[in-house]
Amino acid sequence: MKALLNVYSKIMDVIDKILRVIVGIAMVVMVIVIFYQVILRYVFNASNIWSEELARYLMCYSVLLGAAIAVRKYSHLQVDFVINMLPARGRCIAVSLCTLVGIGFLGFFCQYGITLCATTGHSISAGTGLPMSVAYACLPIGSVLMILMSVEVILRELVKFQELGHKKKGVQA
Repeated sequence: MKALLNVYSKIMDVIDKILRVIVGIAMVVMVIVIFYQVILRYVFNASNIWSEELARYLMCYSVLLGAAIAVRKYSHLQVDFVINMLPARGRCIAVSLCTLVGIGFLGFFCQYGITLCATTGHSISAGTGLPMSVAYACLPIGSVLMILMSVEVILRELVKFQELGHKKKGVQA
């Protein structure tokens, strides 16, 4: 199990690095576009139709891709009062079960996102001229990435559960 976790974690490390670069670039572009829009509007008393829309789409992608990074690092806001009261092996089980419930939700979220992309593929965004399916693609992309990261969380918890069991028996893992 630990060997599987190590291989999977290395794959997730690569995906994590790529996501961090994409989110970083998206945030920089978003700030530049918003700054451009503010200067255009308040200094030159003019505006354009694409900047606000592009910034909104970049924000959506940043949030959902960033959420995948946060899943991997246990960085989401959570109420862990009850989980912290459990013994160590019980915490592993509770975290794994909660993560499985999250994967179930993300499955529905992904399905909804795919349906939304399919039904809006013919619609074109007024400002950017992109198909609306590009804007909505952040939903299935983000949910699939969160599912992949959640699988790593579960694998980590199972390895921890196994190691705690070996320590309890006095066996070195």
